[in-house]
Amino acid sequence: MRYGKAGCIRRCITVIFSAFFACLCVLPAMAEQPAAQTLQGLITDVGDGYFIMEDQSLGTVRIVLDDVITVYDGVAVKGKLTLGLYVFVQYNGQLTPGTPPQVTAQKVGCYVVNGTVGDILQNGYLVTGDSVLGDVLVHMGQAMPSVYTGMTIAVYYDGVMALSMPPQITAAYIVVPMLDGIASAMTDQGFTLTDASGVAYPVAVNAATRMLTLLADGAHVRAYFLAQPQIGGSIHALEVAALDDNGAPAEVLQY
Repeated sequence: MRYGKAGCIRRCITVIFSAFFACLCVLPAMAEQPAAQTLQGLITDVGDGYFIMEDQSLGTVRIVLDDVITVYDGVAVKGKLTLGLYVFVQYNGQLTPGTPPQVTAQKVGCYVVNGTVGDILQNGYLVTGDSVLGDVLVHMGQAMPSVYTGMTIAVYYDGVMALSMPPQITAAYIVVPMLDGIASAMTDQGFTLTDASGVAYPVAVNAATRMLTLLADGAHVRAYFLAQPQIGGSIHALEVAALDDNGAPAEVLQY
């Protein structure tokens, strides 16, 4: 079949308008799709096919793990997620209201460097001895615990690593040897720190200990160490700081 010039023009206009109106129908549907989001925080409970996490922005969130949809990255392994891991959870942006609110994970990632703190640098610190990466330069985030040379450390990050020598990461959360508790039995050589479980630890201090609070009987304090204290033996504190009624670091005083 042959078309005249006018017929071809009319046919082209019809096709263009049909495509235009089809796009108008599709665009609202596309706009209604929420953007993918990422949660990050500590796992506080683990159940069958789900876990509970404390997201840094939303607070408590239930994460549903789907056998088909959910993938795992880093050191996160299906069926082996445990309390205390710091994870990154990607989901489709749809948050189901509830107590707590709920999402279905598309990806669960956990990325961690374990080692010993080496040099303290102006822009971070070096972690040495990781079993996979060796030495890693860590850039500190805000509101992080204190870090000292020789301290054992676990650094959680978002999976992004600068491929330099050494590789570089930015800390999202760190775990260092420390104890929170109530101080008692103060002497010139130390004090007793009783944790929330009622376990008492003898803590030694000396001129090298960084004292950020005046110790008093019943004070709520946090002490930092090179390694995690064990029950039954005295351990030297690198730093002692006051905590407020909510267990957060109080105003720093230098003595």
